[in-house]
Amino acid sequence: MNQIENMHVGEVEKAFVLWDMGNCPIPDGHDPLKVVAKIQMAVEKSGHVRRNGQISITAIGSKLTEVPGEAVMSRLSSFEISLKHSHLYTHDLDEWADANPPPSTMMIIDDHERIGWIASNLSDFEDAGYRILLAYPQRTTPLPRSFSKQWDWDALVSDEQETTTTTTTTSLVYSQGKYNDEHPLACEVCFVAVKSFEDFTAHLKSVEHEYGEWDRFACKNGVDRTIRENLPFGRSSEMDLLLTQDMDRRLMKRKERSCGRGIRLNPTQSKASWTFLFLLFFRVPTNLAMSFDFTLTWVLF
Repeated sequence: MNQIENMHVGEVEKAFVLWDMGNCPIPDGHDPLKVVAKIQMAVEKSGHVRRNGQISITAIGSKLTEVPGEAVMSRLSSFEISLKHSHLYTHDLDEWADANPPPSTMMIIDDHERIGWIASNLSDFEDAGYRILLAYPQRTTPLPRSFSKQWDWDALVSDEQETTTTTTTTSLVYSQGKYNDEHPLACEVCFVAVKSFEDFTAHLKSVEHEYGEWDRFACKNGVDRTIRENLPFGRSSEMDLLLTQDMDRRLMKRKERSCGRGIRLNPTQSKASWTFLFLLFFRVPTNLAMSFDFTLTWVLF
């Protein structure tokens, strides 16, 4: 019997929901807060999480200003849903697990392929005593392991999934934990965390963020940023300035490294130079030097 089964009656777990809004967007025509209500309902029905427990929801995406868009983000933020610009999230699960030991619940809402990539991590969490819940668009191939509970994303948020007990958005209670209170709005690419929604959207539209995304792409793909043709000039004068400054810094560092190396001899030149210095130091006559030069070189090297 695992830790979850040993819980006392009435005891509640904490739960962390990580929702990739790019891969699992809110369906057209759906109220964002009603979708949140259905996510919470799914978590509650899964086990020991109750409304007086703590359910932390973080919605992530790499293009939040487009999907779900500013209007939807504003509604979610007003209801204390954390928003994070991010491409990966395994470390978010690790951080939350460090602060919330089992028995606790994690729910990941993402596409089937991405969940498959982190299946081994999720298996480790489940083996440690965490309840793992998954929601994703209709799958084509099975995951390598069957987790605590899985849903089809479209079915989870559809009207057909409504229960006889109506759950309105006003009845939802989020007792946010320390994890979300500290960084409710964050950009992982630029290492920026703010508490104001206006500041968050302003950052996502800034040239600094645009450059941060380019920097991430260039590092990931090994782009040589000392070659002007490789750089995305022409987007804006501010972006061009940042690209030029970065290119100049890299060219300067390359020049400094080149100067620091000095003149390097190849192996043949090096051996010949050491032989010459040896003969010169011991004042070996020229006729003798010619007779054992090859032997001396062989002994030394």
